[in-house]
Formats: sequence, structure tokens, C-alpha cells
Amino acid sequence: MKPLASLLPDLFRQYAADGPWPEQVAAGLWKEIVGEHLARRTRPVKITRSKLVVLVPSSAWKRQLSSLRGEIVSRLNQVLGAGITRVEFRIDSTVEQAPRQTPPAPPKRTSTPVDLPLQGIADEELRARIQAAATACLDRGK
Repeated sequence: MKPLASLLPDLFRQYAADGPWPEQVAAGLWKEIVGEHLARRTRPVKITRSKLVVLVPSSAWKRQLSSLRGEIVSRLNQVLGAGITRVEFRIDSTVEQAPRQTPPAPPKRTSTPVDLPLQGIADEELRARIQAAATACLDRGK
């Protein structure tokens, strides 16, 4: 049995000129085309003739994705079987931004902290982090 995604290129070619079908197919397969990371921060919205319009959250994203334009066109045509030759990026601040990643919590101490001569470090937080890093490093070796 063929997966549904493999049938869509043929349907796309048959109905490409009719209504919103191309945009819906592109939107439905966008994650497969550009990957999960980019799909969360971009949105294909319109196909006109051989051009796909994609919304991006900022000018920085627009610049970065411009360098991937050729790869995106190639993947679009590979997955959709369509004759897309251009991708236009437009800024729309309502497109989802990447969630801010919180730094990982320091590793749990499983042994006695390493006794280091850290009294010369005035910053208490830095002193504690160096202590934790040294302890974690030695714990990994066990």
C-alpha cells in the first residue's frame, strides 16, 4: 500500500490550477519539505504560477532562508511534483517564533563536591558553577 504523501504529487499536477488546492498541499507537506525546525517558524501561504510565497517571522529569518531558496525549491518539486521555480519570503510577525530555550539545569551531584581552591574567585555564582562543573566532570569518569 502506498503512503498518502506519495499520491499527492500526481493529484497536485492534475488539480494545480483549481482554487486553493496547491496551497493546501504545500501547507500539509511543509514539515516534510523543509523539516520540523523551519516548519514551526515559516508558513507557505500562496502559490501563483511558479512562485510560492512563504511567511517568515523577521528580517533575520528572511535573510537566512534566502540562502536556502534553491534547496527549498528543489524539495518542493521533489515532494509535490510541481513546477515551482521561485520562493518569495515575506515578513509576518505573527508567524510563530522559536521558543526561547532555557539553559539546562546543572547536573545533579552524585558524589562529594571536589575541593578546589576557589576562594580567589569573588563571584559566588561563578565559584559555585566551577565547583559543580568539576564535580560533574569527575562523576562522569566513574
